[in-house]
Amino acid sequence: MFLHYAYVGMCLLSIAISFYVKDKLEKFLAKNPAIANKQSLEEYKSIVRLNMYGALAQIVLLAGAFICCIGNILNLGFRGAFSLFLVGIATGFLKQIGEFEEKARTLSCATIELERQYQTISHVWKKKALPNF
Repeated sequence: MFLHYAYVGMCLLSIAISFYVKDKLEKFLAKNPAIANKQSLEEYKSIVRLNMYGALAQIVLLAGAFICCIGNILNLGFRGAFSLFLVGIATGFLKQIGEFEEKARTLSCATIELERQYQTISHVWKKKALPNF
C-alpha cells in the first residue's frame, strides 16, 4: 500500500512542478518578447535555472514513480498496470513545457553582446544538467 501512495505522491509532485515551471515560463515570455537589456537576460537566467533544477527533480520523481509502479504491478498484477496512466499524464505535462522552452530559446536580442550571452545560456540549458552561468 505504501508503494501506491508513494507513487501517487511522486506523480502529483511532478505535475505540480510542471505547472509551476510552465507558469513562470509563460509569465517570462509575456513580459519579455525579446532580450532587450541586461535585466531581461538576468530574468532569462533565473528562468533557465528554475527549469533545469525542476527537470532534475522531475527525473528523480518520475524514476521513483516508475519503480513504485513496477512494484504495484508485481504486487497487484494487471490491476497495477493501470497506475502507468498517471505517469503518462505527468510526462504529458513535460511536453507542454518543452514548447515554452523552445519559444524562450528563440528570442531575439537587442545587442550582439546580449545575443552572445543568451546563446551561451541557451546552450547550457539544452546540453548540460546543471546551470554554470
